[in-house]
Amino acid sequence: MTRKLIVSLLLLFGSAAAALPASTAAPLPDENGTAPAVESPWFPGRQYAFVWRNWTLVPARKLAEVLETPVENVRALAESMGLPPQRAIEPEWNSPQGYITVLRRNWHLLPYDQLLTLLGITREELAWRLIEDDYLFVKLGYRKPYCPPLHYEKPSEQAERQAARIAAQVRDIRPATAVAETPRFAFIDEFSRSHKPARKRQEPATADTGGQGFALRIIYPYCATFGDPLTDPELSSYPEGLLQRLSEAGVNGIWMHSVLRTLVPPDGIFPGADDAGLRIEGLKRLVERAAKYGIGIYLYVNEPRAMNLSFFESDPQRKALMGSAEGDQRALCTSVPEVLDWTSRSLESVFRQVPGLSGVFTITASENLTNCASRGGQGQCERCRNRSYADLIVEVNTAIEKGVRSGSPDAKVLVWDWGWNDSYAEEIIGRLPKSCWLMSVSEWALPIERGGIRSAVGEYALSAVGPGPRALAHWRYAKQAGLKTVAKIQVNASWEMAVVPAVPVLELVAQHAENLTSEATDGVMLSWSLGGYPSTNLELFQSFRPGQQQETCLRQLAEKHYGKQAAPLVCRAWHLFSEAFKEFPYNGGTLYSGPQHMGPANPLYTEPTGWPASMVGIPYDALDNWRSVYPTETFVAQMQKVADGFAAGCELLQKAVAVSKGKYRKQLTDDLGRARTVGIHCASSANQARFTEARNRLLTSTDRDERRRYIDTMRRAAEAEAELTADLLPIVRNDPTIGYESSNHYFYVPQDLLEKQLNIRYVLDWLDRQAEPRNSETFQQ
Repeated sequence: MTRKLIVSLLLLFGSAAAALPASTAAPLPDENGTAPAVESPWFPGRQYAFVWRNWTLVPARKLAEVLETPVENVRALAESMGLPPQRAIEPEWNSPQGYITVLRRNWHLLPYDQLLTLLGITREELAWRLIEDDYLFVKLGYRKPYCPPLHYEKPSEQAERQAARIAAQVRDIRPATAVAETPRFAFIDEFSRSHKPARKRQEPATADTGGQGFALRIIYPYCATFGDPLTDPELSSYPEGLLQRLSEAGVNGIWMHSVLRTLVPPDGIFPGADDAGLRIEGLKRLVERAAKYGIGIYLYVNEPRAMNLSFFESDPQRKALMGSAEGDQRALCTSVPEVLDWTSRSLESVFRQVPGLSGVFTITASENLTNCASRGGQGQCERCRNRSYADLIVEVNTAIEKGVRSGSPDAKVLVWDWGWNDSYAEEIIGRLPKSCWLMSVSEWALPIERGGIRSAVGEYALSAVGPGPRALAHWRYAKQAGLKTVAKIQVNASWEMAVVPAVPVLELVAQHAENLTSEATDGVMLSWSLGGYPSTNLELFQSFRPGQQQETCLRQLAEKHYGKQAAPLVCRAWHLFSEAFKEFPYNGGTLYSGPQHMGPANPLYTEPTGWPASMVGIPYDALDNWRSVYPTETFVAQMQKVADGFAAGCELLQKAVAVSKGKYRKQLTDDLGRARTVGIHCASSANQARFTEARNRLLTSTDRDERRRYIDTMRRAAEAEAELTADLLPIVRNDPTIGYESSNHYFYVPQDLLEKQLNIRYVLDWLDRQAEPRNSETFQQ
């Protein structure tokens, strides 16, 4: 799914909700949806699934409130399934740092009204989050399944018997859960208390390395929220320990999402926020906090943001500003000089009010609707249709640069070419203000071949090492125009694999660093919203210098973090991991839709769900979405190659653990668990594809021998999934970073891996019933 389609869907379903004033009852996206919810027949009923999935995330009293029953009934349901007494619930689950995990697991269980009760928020808050919190509604599938209200019902005898069977199964699993689980979000506490007093360093906005390394090194912090973090008095998304560790790994800038109209008060006919001052004060405090560690703050600017049609219809002067349309939104047309003036004036105000704010990066031809050319609608606008595309892109970037530099002459403006019509790139770049830095995705358009399938990289690739031809051409234009250059890359994690803090493909990281150093790139943006952990990957990339040998650099890093005795084994493991990951079945469709993020936590379905995979959200059983351009057998084979390579590398890491001591052993043990997780997730992706392919064939086959083969394939895949789930569970219980990503929160928690075992038992029983059907055309249910 492309970003353009994603935003179009948001505009179709949710633009009205996002623009309503608080006094209006906000409509929720697809509120009257009729799509059938996905059922979970391994539970006795919906109320059992509800209690199971929320038992470790939501207090029992809140579950009882949703079910409209005394809390004793909720506890009885939990006890009947063998669940232990509820422990203390981490507050993050009911906060901007964790609520998405709660919302996702209840999406097919509860209607909107009960979701509001569960989350303890208003309709207006949920409407805003679904639309504005990094495409959340799209990640949930851009449809709300129909769920009738869920109320407590006294269990039937049949339900009680099924619950008792679940309890017996839980007792069998319990030895794997005997050791206390490390609380989820424990890394936030660690980051919050681990910092040491820092002495103020040179402000990074003016740093110059003299050609030794990258002058600008920006990242998105590992646990930063995407929504509205500046209104948090504690700025808890940005703990000082995390800033300190990022600084020690070489970072000198962090970026954050911004919406300009929330940072300025209303300005005549132009939009603004009455509480803008609150965010400005938060931004001041964040700039001061980060500066203690030599880190600057950069705003992601995607402006001027479109407004709802009702905004323009409220005033004739506003209507005169209206440009191209998408859904219920209309662009603030930048061919109207007053719109560019407001953009410049607003940014100048922000930068004057926040001394030390380091700069911005812009996206002007994608993401949200901004200028009339930003999303292909230039021809809709009478003012813009006969103007040059290049003029429109240059003008808005120039207005942004003018505002930023008027407010702070030393601030940087990074112009990102994401989404530009490439045929205009040379002209646009040549006309940008000379103070701008030109940023391009390093690996974009890089040709690859995986399993005999040829394609090209878009972005988010760790498995393919840039730079590619597009970035090289655009940087060449920039250098000819006298501009500095920035490479946007992923160093730690990508949408190929987002569930660990860093994928240990250190040779690929070193190669990318060497390539960009050879290109004399001035700066790097090291991540999108994922990949902001202070890791060895990050340290390696930041420390690379011209003329260094990769082998030497990798050995020194391994000796520093794991000791001289373990280092040779670690380096050999890194080699195997890097070689294996180059086999990942890369494609944009697979990145966004594949099962690799949920891994073993994704259930196996005996009947088609009918739901397409959602963007890095819920993969369901949508095999055709998962495999994208790859035939199923190729997709399976490539995922298995990655899994096998990681298994071999993990054997070496296990030997390294055995010869290490003290702090080295602790770090190696953690890294081994994370590497195992990558391999398990890829193996699980292969299993799920095998299972689903065989299931689809079984459902249409009437030949007894064929059916036996398909059933055997499904059984082997399910049994393999059971082993992988059992292997992953203790790793996940011990390491709270696994499964977490800042814009999606936790993809899964340990309770979901326990549920997968219930799911697999159900599937195996179902397969037993299919082995001898009543007739050749009817399946036993």
